[in-house]
Amino acid sequence: MTSPALQPDSTPASAPSRVTLGKPLPLPTGRLPQWARWAIGLAIGVLFTWWSSRSWPIDALFGGVLSVGRDATGELAIQHRRSEAGSVLWSVDLWAIGAYSLILFVIHWLRVLRWKPLLLPYADVPVRVLNRVGAVGFMAVFLLPLRLGELARPLMLVQPRPLEGQASVPFGAGLASIAVERVLDGLVVTLMLFSVLIQIPSATLARHPEVELGAWIAFAVFGGALVALGLTMVARDWTLRTTRAVVGVVSKGLAEKLIGLVTSFVDGLAILKSPWLILEFVGMTITYWGLAGFGIYVLARGFGLDIPVVAAYAMMSCVVVGMMIPNSPGNVGSFWYFLLMPVGLYGLQGDSPRTIAFALGLWFAQTAQQTAFGVWGWWSEGRAAARERRQDRLASGIASPDLRG
Repeated sequence: MTSPALQPDSTPASAPSRVTLGKPLPLPTGRLPQWARWAIGLAIGVLFTWWSSRSWPIDALFGGVLSVGRDATGELAIQHRRSEAGSVLWSVDLWAIGAYSLILFVIHWLRVLRWKPLLLPYADVPVRVLNRVGAVGFMAVFLLPLRLGELARPLMLVQPRPLEGQASVPFGAGLASIAVERVLDGLVVTLMLFSVLIQIPSATLARHPEVELGAWIAFAVFGGALVALGLTMVARDWTLRTTRAVVGVVSKGLAEKLIGLVTSFVDGLAILKSPWLILEFVGMTITYWGLAGFGIYVLARGFGLDIPVVAAYAMMSCVVVGMMIPNSPGNVGSFWYFLLMPVGLYGLQGDSPRTIAFALGLWFAQTAQQTAFGVWGWWSEGRAAARERRQDRLASGIASPDLRG
């Protein structure tokens, strides 16, 4: 399954200038300045943290003593007690932590590998490059506010990597690949949410109308986005003519730059014309989300929560739907708020120490994993950039002694 890669000189005029790897990425910020975006993100985090923690038993969650010992089932676990001789308020089995860590590792690779077919119409990007760029990009999406991190991966691929055999990927094409990811992710997760909700008795579901309402809103948003992507491909010429006519009234130069961006964006959707690439991408996407929901189930059982596996998929789906709202830095507050939204459907108390500890533990595990991988990716990118610069200097006959070896 290969597609001819475009030549490096096909990068549109609107693509960002050469990006120096290993240095902070010049993320475009639109009309809002950076400080305003961070302020909004922090306000969202404070709001959801307050909203979700109003009824939390803070002392039972954070006060007391942590220890490692055998739980009631004989498993080795981290236990939290009010005092050394007190009863266990919550605990998590060590096997569950290890199993979930392994699942997160596999999920990372699925996210990396499923991106490759989306980029094949432009460049056959080596997996090692996708791994580094993906690690940084996934971390940026999770940690930066208002989805600013979505721009990291397309920006990083604008830089050609001759030593690794990768041509430059136009920014618009990279951005289009992210758009396709998000639309399919949203549709898959929304359909999962509907599939688990139909198993809930109508009387029980009626007591939690916000879950069903969120599912319908998500379906409308992601379904509409899928239709928009399809229409963009079908009506390419009309899109370009309209952009040139409307924007050209203000500035012909700006119109041509936008034409370049729109062209590369539409061309980036070329995967939708290849049934084999679609099948590969959709298959890995379904596997990725299936494993993600199962991982939540594994960790929930490790915390002693007796829930059916469909409850884990309901929680996962609610988190993804909730992320449609502009996110706070690190998804603080909103992550565990939406995660716990459907627990009442399965007989759990959302304000019990064990349930809350599970939600916070799941958030911490994902934050730690993505941050660790992202820091490694950033370091690895710096090393790759140094090799490219050394090769440029050697080719120019001006290599510095400290860059040899």
